[in-house]
Amino acid sequence: MVNTHPSFDNPRPLVPSVVNVAGIHVKEPKPLPKDLQEYLDNAKEGVIFFSLGTNLQSQKLKEEKRQAILSAFAELPEKVLWKWEADTLPGQPKNVKVGKWLPQSDILAHPNVRLFITHSGLLSTQESIHRGVPMLGIPFFADQQINIEKSVRHGVGLRLDYKDITKESLLKAIRTVLDDPSYAKNMRELSSKFRDRPETPLETAVFWCEYIMRHKGAPHLRSAAKDLYLFQYLLLDVIAFVTAATLVPVLLLCSCCKKIFSKQSLQKKIKKN
Repeated sequence: MVNTHPSFDNPRPLVPSVVNVAGIHVKEPKPLPKDLQEYLDNAKEGVIFFSLGTNLQSQKLKEEKRQAILSAFAELPEKVLWKWEADTLPGQPKNVKVGKWLPQSDILAHPNVRLFITHSGLLSTQESIHRGVPMLGIPFFADQQINIEKSVRHGVGLRLDYKDITKESLLKAIRTVLDDPSYAKNMRELSSKFRDRPETPLETAVFWCEYIMRHKGAPHLRSAAKDLYLFQYLLLDVIAFVTAATLVPVLLLCSCCKKIFSKQSLQKKIKKN
């Protein structure tokens, strides 16, 4: 089982033993805490959700970057919900609400959330796609670069590198995604494709686990390559045959030519003598 789906990831030919279960961690949204529910419900201009996931912490951002982000947020008409791990956020604007831990997937499901500023981790990206929220990706490491590039290619997100963050660049990126209706439209279409399946990813995973157990490992689903010797898998026998079939005639031709030239040379020497 692989955490991919052809609607977002590059389509690949797969044998039956490989099953796509992307989004298996996304569940039906749960009720939000009262303070969060009221904050989101009362956001007439919409909400921007900012979270860098669990491995990255916003409180460890450089001072200059934090100030640039705060200055940009302060000029937005939208409300901002920021996953901030410290007890306080110095210089916190009035339109910004922070929380050490926030139920990300449930928040993204709220209809007033218009933009997700994310580190572009795979699970966060899939949650955003499932909920239909456009993204502004700030990738740091690992697969985050690839995930945001795919989002940009699908027209559902924009990329802003950490080193390029300034008040102006962040405001420009946010307004681009929010004010250009194509991002929301493309995300709705991608979300529809991502969720349009005969059963949920979890149901798919459960079925195939039970199928494998019922059929003793289901060896009939495996690729035939699993039963080949290494030289067969690498086609070394075929390569050897093709090489021999090509070289043998060439060698024979060279040998014949050599003999002919040698005979002609010998005849010339005899004539001279």
